[in-house]
Amino acid sequence: MEQFPQKSKLILARKRKGFEVKDNFVVYTPTSDDLVVAHKRSCQLGVLPNSFTQGVGRMAGYLGEIAVHKYLKRSKYVGDSVFTHDLEYKKRKIEVKSKSCATPPKPHYSASVNCKKQFMPDNDAYFFTRVRKDFMIVWIVGWLPTTKLLKKATYKNRGETDTDGFVYKTSGLHIDIEDLQSATLFQ
Repeated sequence: MEQFPQKSKLILARKRKGFEVKDNFVVYTPTSDDLVVAHKRSCQLGVLPNSFTQGVGRMAGYLGEIAVHKYLKRSKYVGDSVFTHDLEYKKRKIEVKSKSCATPPKPHYSASVNCKKQFMPDNDAYFFTRVRKDFMIVWIVGWLPTTKLLKKATYKNRGETDTDGFVYKTSGLHIDIEDLQSATLFQ
């Protein structure tokens, strides 16, 4: 694959409508159409039993998918028909994971994949986003190839506490945002 200097990647990200690069994150401002699409997709699935966000997480998840889909020009959304990944881009299967938040993300915050301990994903890469609780900003905080995520991430059980006192609400893989690749470097 041809490599571009990081500066060129940042310029490319800035030229995409609705996107800007800030603090090494790609920041997207959803349109009203994006909000409508995310809401429709969210309503189609409803609220999962035992959902601690009461369905709000689905809306954030769909907005994250929409942001990454628009960021990766010519990617194809398959999340409504395939259950192993959300997007296909240059023959790669991409899964998008999102968290809702009240403040801009920090490098030491965690990116997560909720899963069981013996987890064998069928995709090529994970993109991680943070979605502001009012749905007005999506931060694409980074990505990793699935193989690297499985090697670098730490598995945490539900109820475990991290060094800052954060209690994990679900079991899964966790990695600091600063350990992800910048979305500006994805090809």
